[in-house]
Amino acid sequence: MKQLIQKWLLLQCKQVSGCVYGVALTGIPGKGSYTQLTSWPENSSQPAVVAAAQTALEEEQCLVRDFDLTLQETAQPCDVVACPLYSGGKLLGVVAVAMSSRPPARQQEVMAQLQTGTFWLEAMIKQQASVAKEQLLTLVELVAASLEHENFQDAATAVVTSLATRLDCERVSIGFGKGPGIQIYAVSNTANFDRRTSMMSGIKDAMYESLDQQETVLYPPLDGALQVVVAHSRLCNEFEVGSVCTVPLVYNGTLVGSLLLERAADKPFDVETASQCEQIGALVGPALESRRRDDIWLPSKLVEPIANFLLKLVGPRCFKLKFATLSSLLLCAVLFLVQGDFRVASNSSLEPSVQRVVVAPQDGYVASAAVRAGDIVQDGDLLAQLENKELLLLRQKWFSQRQQIRKEYRNALAGRNQSESTILKARILQADAQLKLVEKQLLRTRLVAPFSGLVISGDLSQSLGAPVQRGEVLFEVAPLDAYRLIVKVDERDIGFIKTGQQGDLILSGLVTKSISFSITKITPVSVSEDGRNYFRVEGLLDSKSDLLRPGMEGVAKIKIDQRKLIWIWTHRLTDWLRLQMWTWMP
Repeated sequence: MKQLIQKWLLLQCKQVSGCVYGVALTGIPGKGSYTQLTSWPENSSQPAVVAAAQTALEEEQCLVRDFDLTLQETAQPCDVVACPLYSGGKLLGVVAVAMSSRPPARQQEVMAQLQTGTFWLEAMIKQQASVAKEQLLTLVELVAASLEHENFQDAATAVVTSLATRLDCERVSIGFGKGPGIQIYAVSNTANFDRRTSMMSGIKDAMYESLDQQETVLYPPLDGALQVVVAHSRLCNEFEVGSVCTVPLVYNGTLVGSLLLERAADKPFDVETASQCEQIGALVGPALESRRRDDIWLPSKLVEPIANFLLKLVGPRCFKLKFATLSSLLLCAVLFLVQGDFRVASNSSLEPSVQRVVVAPQDGYVASAAVRAGDIVQDGDLLAQLENKELLLLRQKWFSQRQQIRKEYRNALAGRNQSESTILKARILQADAQLKLVEKQLLRTRLVAPFSGLVISGDLSQSLGAPVQRGEVLFEVAPLDAYRLIVKVDERDIGFIKTGQQGDLILSGLVTKSISFSITKITPVSVSEDGRNYFRVEGLLDSKSDLLRPGMEGVAKIKIDQRKLIWIWTHRLTDWLRLQMWTWMP
């Protein structure tokens, strides 16, 4: 066990870039006493790292020290990542590595890498009951060989060469691919080989035969085995191969290649050796496949998933995929071929086409208020009354003075006093003028509706007795049958708008009724509101309704023309991208 963990720890430390120290504390699974210390480099000790491992062991969870820890030997700031080890669901121990300081995101990547490594260790420990210790060490060394090289080709060659030596094989070949398209990537003890030779073609056919049956194929076959071995038989007979064992390689539940081992006729493969080869393939296959995919160029990486998708699409299964693909193609066809109404939608509001204000004709005080905002009035209806007591007294005064002057005027005429009668006649005319002025002022104390309509502002019921000044706005009256629509068109859409265009309006208070309108005027001045610029566009309603009121708001959609659906739904995004490109282009 200790030797296995030592090799496993060595492998983990090599995988972590910038790793300077690693330690593993182990014991009896689930029983504690985790004091057995395995370190890398061997016979070295770092108390700070061991303390971090003890903390992760006590808390039974992964630990990342986000503060700088300076190791005595390296004299450089380091971070520590610790991860518990489990075997059969029981705590086996803990592993901790010290590495050069790095940001939190890179620390999390190292933690994920350690957690993946613990799964490998747990799998190998579970196999210990049925597999000899030397075989487990062989597995670890093979996995290490597959990871210690920088590129896939060197790693694959190292694995098959090491495997040929340890299993006493004349030749070991490994290939990756699916079905007839499988390709041989490495042959033991051979750096360069020609895939076009007849022997490589025979090995390739044998690999395909194993993949097609999805199981390990032995030749000569064991007693009672029911397998197709046509390609294996041809390989052995034509090229004087004694015994062959072909193992399929699996990656994420999918067959990705084959491992083919050849021996002399006096050393045939038995069940135990085939089982060992399957275990080797189960660990080495995913590691090499992952390296192979990392080395593939980006265009080549795109070809494989596309090919797999097309195979599923034309294959006998995957009905959901076919239905989804057909639906997507149909949707794309509709978007790119079908045309629809392109309409510009904008917020809008109703305003009265004519609006009259009722102002105070003179200084005075509010005596009474007959209406307030929201009331409907008829032409000539009383809106409010100003105080008129002083004017009544003033009228009575001038009326009495006129009577008195007329009496004096008659006496002057009777006495034939020409000069005095002339003066009194002028005073009579003055009194008549004052009476007319007072009568007109009295008439102005009555504030009446200029026409039939709706009082949209003004409420004097809460201001009785309050003073008002001449010219002060007291009421605003708008007609009920004449409105204009104000559409706030965004500056990005104003280029589509022209006078005479038709549209539809839905008001917030009348969501079940659509009202048609036509554009009558475009104001060539933008207005900034709520963080955006818009242009004021006026429209005329084509129909009237008693339910309409000034100030009602809604959404208006102006009909432009027929455009393709894909353009209608993406033109805003396309315009934004063009603007961004123009901004950043030199």
